[in-house]
Amino acid sequence: MSLNTPKNTSILISRTDSIGDVILTIPLSYVLKKQFPNNKIIFLATSYTSPILQHIASIDEVIEYDKIQHLSLSQQQSLFSPYNIHTSIIAFPTFEITKFLYHLKIPYRICTSHRWYAWLYANQLVSFSRKNSNLHEAQLNFKLLKPLGITKIPTLKELQEMYVWKSIPSLPPHLLNQLDEKKFKLILHPKSKGSAREWGIENFIQLIKNLNPFKFQIIITGTKNEAPYLNKLFNECPNVLNFVGQTSLSELLSLINTCDALVAASTGTLHIAAALGKLAIGLFPSIRPMDAGRWAPIGKNAMALHQNKNCNLCKHQPENCNCIQSISPHQVIDILVKHYPLKNHSVYE
Repeated sequence: MSLNTPKNTSILISRTDSIGDVILTIPLSYVLKKQFPNNKIIFLATSYTSPILQHIASIDEVIEYDKIQHLSLSQQQSLFSPYNIHTSIIAFPTFEITKFLYHLKIPYRICTSHRWYAWLYANQLVSFSRKNSNLHEAQLNFKLLKPLGITKIPTLKELQEMYVWKSIPSLPPHLLNQLDEKKFKLILHPKSKGSAREWGIENFIQLIKNLNPFKFQIIITGTKNEAPYLNKLFNECPNVLNFVGQTSLSELLSLINTCDALVAASTGTLHIAAALGKLAIGLFPSIRPMDAGRWAPIGKNAMALHQNKNCNLCKHQPENCNCIQSISPHQVIDILVKHYPLKNHSVYE
């Protein structure tokens, strides 16, 4: 029996972890908004990922957990009271978050049954395993909607239609003025902050050197802390634009929306590009559960490159992930040629 969700109440989705995970949870809001048009969809996230969620049409409001977690319980309850939240979906369960939603006295709290604290603080438990599933991460999130009577798992193609954006800001002039309107603007995001297997700086260097600089403008992005690891790339490829550590998340969103394509490992930046409908080329290892089957970017022009082989050699040495590093730069170039009107031109130097 599914939960009865009264009109003029709110449904809260809680996901307080990284950008990529948050992006892959957005389709829940799309389906919930269609199923419950008279209910507000609230997203509990962090101030870090909030700039992305603010521009999703199916999300009515974003609450930034890190800005309210130190308030007293009475202050938190007063803050949440106007939302009249009827159901919370804990997509990323932690002890702290699950207990927090319990103390807010939200009537229905949906959580996986595979966390011991869920039995204390949640009251709608759903049993499923992420680790051993063949479903994509974005599909697995839909298991949590079962108590609401939503049991259909969308196909990957259906998920592509569930990213509806609103009012994406323009790129600030100090960044926009550096872009060349006449060139194909390709963002390369070489690092991952340690969250994913990486393709390697050498592969990115070879990719850049094999692209015609008169046709392509290459923009390198990353965090400020990743800058020292990219020195070799900038030394060998002086003609690229260095945007590393120079954009906020909101500006990165605008930059990706302005450019034509992006190449990266399994990072939040890759998932943003895919959700925006850009050509998003993801580079993945073959090892489960880090493979493309679980984490491929979702978008109309997104795709994942990986070696079709079983490989566990990098399990204990992630910096030497041969199965991802053996992906050829020319495989990436072939995709650029195939998906964009470059066939009448040489993309090679």
